[in-house]
Amino acid sequence: MTVLIDEKLFRKESVVRKLDDQQLITLMQNDPEKGVEQAIRQYGGLCKAVTVRILGADHQQDIEECISDTFLKLWRAVDGIDLQKGNLKAYAASIARNTAINRLRSQKRVYELLPLEEDGLEMELDLESELSRKRNGEIVRQTVLELPEPDREIFIRRYFYCERVKAIALQMGLSPKAVENKLFRGRQRLKELLIQRGASM
Repeated sequence: MTVLIDEKLFRKESVVRKLDDQQLITLMQNDPEKGVEQAIRQYGGLCKAVTVRILGADHQQDIEECISDTFLKLWRAVDGIDLQKGNLKAYAASIARNTAINRLRSQKRVYELLPLEEDGLEMELDLESELSRKRNGEIVRQTVLELPEPDREIFIRRYFYCERVKAIALQMGLSPKAVENKLFRGRQRLKELLIQRGASM
């Protein structure tokens, strides 16, 4: 299946007739073309925002290809999505993030935003083998979900949705310094829990 991105699908979520996660999964399974189109209507704006933050707005072709790849990957993964572990919006954003980061790696471009596993933990995680990557990624996700609020939301905004510190601070009514402090303490806690839970080094 080929996913073609039509800019008309990127309407504001408020005007989109939304399906709940299970309905959307069922639609993608039974009618892939309509299902993917609906997924783009619901989450295309978010995935585009995540991709632009990572790749930069001046890389339009890369952005379009990453968004197309994101929804193709979402469709391919739909049978294995466990809604007990996260909602479809988070899955889509995570795929967009990883797809954009992989595009940067392949181009050997210098960039600021790193995957959480490699950013500030001062740990050498084994990210080479696919098995270790998946296992470590699952440990990171579970650990982040156990952080108290507002730390959890700050972590998700920064590392999964790739929002800037200043934007997070503005939206959450905090100072940028307070956000940075919470990210620092969260990284320290995350490092401790990763060691306790046996992340592969």
